[in-house]
Amino acid sequence: LRGLALLGKGADAESAFARVAIMPIIRSKLSMGKLDEGGSRGECAGLFFLLDGIANTISTMYGSILRSSESMFTNETGNGSKSSSSSCLRMEVDLVTCGVWVPVATALMADPGIKMAIFSPGIANVLQANYSALDTFLSELASSLLLLQSPQEEDVTQEEEEKTSIETGNFSHFYYRPTIQADAIERAQTRLYAHPTTVEFSKRWNLPIYYQLRFAEFCKRLDKAIEGVCREGWTADVFTGDAKDGKEISHTFGYELPFFFELYDILQSMWKPDVYLRPLTHRFLRGAMQLIGRVLAFVKDGADGKIQFGGTEESEGEKDLSETIVAIPAYFWNERVEDVAVVAWELTILETCLTHDCLDYVANTVCPNDKESRQSTHNSSLELEEIRSLASEVLVECSQEFSPLVSTSWYTLIVDRLTKQCCIPLTAVKGVAATYRMTNRPPPTQASPFVASILRPLKEFDTTFSSRTPPQIGDEWKQKIIGAVSSKYSIAVEDLIATVKRTEEALKSRKTRKMMAGGMSDGEKVKLQLLLDYRQYKKDVEELSSDSIEGLVKLNQLTSEAGSLLPK
Repeated sequence: LRGLALLGKGADAESAFARVAIMPIIRSKLSMGKLDEGGSRGECAGLFFLLDGIANTISTMYGSILRSSESMFTNETGNGSKSSSSSCLRMEVDLVTCGVWVPVATALMADPGIKMAIFSPGIANVLQANYSALDTFLSELASSLLLLQSPQEEDVTQEEEEKTSIETGNFSHFYYRPTIQADAIERAQTRLYAHPTTVEFSKRWNLPIYYQLRFAEFCKRLDKAIEGVCREGWTADVFTGDAKDGKEISHTFGYELPFFFELYDILQSMWKPDVYLRPLTHRFLRGAMQLIGRVLAFVKDGADGKIQFGGTEESEGEKDLSETIVAIPAYFWNERVEDVAVVAWELTILETCLTHDCLDYVANTVCPNDKESRQSTHNSSLELEEIRSLASEVLVECSQEFSPLVSTSWYTLIVDRLTKQCCIPLTAVKGVAATYRMTNRPPPTQASPFVASILRPLKEFDTTFSSRTPPQIGDEWKQKIIGAVSSKYSIAVEDLIATVKRTEEALKSRKTRKMMAGGMSDGEKVKLQLLLDYRQYKKDVEELSSDSIEGLVKLNQLTSEAGSLLPK
């Protein structure tokens, strides 16, 4: 080898080694029968074991030659150092790349049947398995060929070798034995990836088509989930994954709605080992953003009242008549505070998952932090941090739309709906005057029955969703509701007091005012009733909030005059 290298005939040495030593091994192991061994025809189920067998056979038969060649020519060009990147890509004789990898790649690309079965199977699962098998084979080729495969070679001590040589006359232990370090394997692997044959080999894969097939599967699952929710509401059982996975998702992250089980399972399935392909990382990240954007648009349209749930479903001629679907009454889910609160909580959980759990899952899938030979080429710590940083930027940017939607759900939808519900009993304020006018009833001693029902919707809602209120929301939403209700309550009381005063003035001018039981006029009884109602309402408010409420202050001012009417 040194002589050929000195004569500038290194390529001839590589060609001879490939032709005489490697090609016979490839011919004996590579065939359509062995390619499909262990599975149906066209599945390439035996590809991984076929490639592993080729690498093991070459390492066993010619490992010492490959190690010697790598050692002698690496030392001559790079002195065993990594200071020059060009030295990694130039060797007089490169048996690992040109003597082993080139004939293997050429054999896989030359046979039309094998090439079609491996590179264009037409089935996403088969293509992914084929790519993973060949990617693993290539990424571990340098280490599998150059590392010592037999532990006996490492375990035999110098004393044992000398003793054996004396007894048998074997002096092979005096021969030169190259020591292959991790940096030499890394340089060999770099040459493998940089070779033109590797570039040509990579172009054979139609990875964009594979991604489109996978993304279509994800979109189909999400579209079906959305259709199910529109038909049966947010509680519709649209989760199509494994029941065990659904329980784990619910227990680990706290999701409650099957729709979000399905969404999270779809996002995770994009990065599973039997789906994900490393060169498509950017496409899978973009696909995840598109799916999340689709869900956000669906939630936004529903929150704006553009999507109606339930209703009568049109019959389709091709639909299985055995399936009977009972349609629920049509409604807009943004009008149900329970639905709004649950969806907002699910979005909060999803936002946290995207920036924490999903980020770790993606980073560990793209660059697993292992200690195998691939660490030097595919899984370096620097690359892991870079991938994590890029994925973090993408996922954080994607999650920025969650917070405004959650805030709108609470501060607008929930506040408006609960305020309307709490204000319904306030129509009974006007009836307080009619209760005592010319009825000869005794003065009131307790609050009106309707007062306890004013804040009841808010109390019940707060009890149900206190543990599912997003941290960024806090108690401000309750302040808004109490403030709006108190303001309307004070206006109703103010109008009633004004009406009572006008009535008393009219009765007084006509000299028809009469003193009723207890020496208290009808107007005074009404004012006393309003004071008792205010005190009960204030007590209910204090159970929900300790902050100062402007409407409550005004109520105090309006009813304080009746304080002198209380029995002493």
